Amino acid sequence: MRVDADQRIAGFPAVEVRRLMRKAIKEGVSLRQIQESLGCSKPAASSVLGKLQHRGFLRSTDGRLEVTVKGGALALATAAKPLLRSGAERLVSELVRRAKLVNADDRWAYKVDRLVLFGSFVKGAERPNDVDVACKLVPRWSGDVQADAEQHRRELYTGRFRNTIHCVYWPQFEVLRFLKSRSRGLSMHALDDWVLKQDERKVIFRDGQRE
Repeated sequence: MRVDADQRIAGFPAVEVRRLMRKAIKEGVSLRQIQESLGCSKPAASSVLGKLQHRGFLRSTDGRLEVTVKGGALALATAAKPLLRSGAERLVSELVRRAKLVNADDRWAYKVDRLVLFGSFVKGAERPNDVDVACKLVPRWSGDVQADAEQHRRELYTGRFRNTIHCVYWPQFEVLRFLKSRSRGLSMHALDDWVLKQDERKVIFRDGQRE
């Protein structure tokens, strides 16, 4: 899915609504959250909520609002220009190569268990909006050995941790950052259940072997 800079959804810029949907996937959605994300009044937030439900981005299940598959697609939407098919294929090939490098190098505390391709590219689009890949990482070791390896990776970090979560999960974050390698058009995601529910998906890497 792709959004344009001048596109509007529920009366607000599509890129801002996209940010709202990304947050909703992780934290759920409420009127207060809509107000804070879009900088609008409570009545405006209520209107947005109704429109998002009407258009199928959100639904109520057992009295609780949740993001639909369509809403998840909006959260993953890109505002970048569509890729050429050949360029997208190159991104996939380079990603698999980097995954193999990670798994072959014991200096990383985590290794790549699986990479799953989904979205417009795997559906065969000639000009995909981006390349969506879900990644599952697993600890390289276990017990104290794993704990020591993760602490060592934190000590090697030359930047400044933004918060406690950034520090705790840095050994995983650094692997994901290496996999993405600042590639424009490559979107990395966690391998969650909603990805596995996609009708069209393809495992491109598992345990160091391409499928």
